[in-house]
Amino acid sequence: MSGRKSPFQAYAVASQLAFVILAPLLLFIVGGHYLVERYDLPDWVMVVCILLGILFMISGALTHIMKMIRMYGKEDKSKYRSYHSDPKDNDYDDEYQHK
Repeated sequence: MSGRKSPFQAYAVASQLAFVILAPLLLFIVGGHYLVERYDLPDWVMVVCILLGILFMISGALTHIMKMIRMYGKEDKSKYRSYHSDPKDNDYDDEYQHK
């Protein structure tokens, strides 16, 4: 791949994040509705399914975001260099001799 990033790469990352957020929530809502209707379960089962969907949605989104930060954050580290010098290398130190 070339050094320049494609503009479609941002769309790909955004669509992946949207899928990671929406898929678990929709799966648990549809699955909970199916279980409640099919097996005539009480309504609190649907609430539990929604809460589980939200929990999996948040954990999946955080995991995906952290993975993207680790993947794209590596490029920026090489740009910044720390500067270390000995105090004797400064012009200020030349005026005052250490005895």
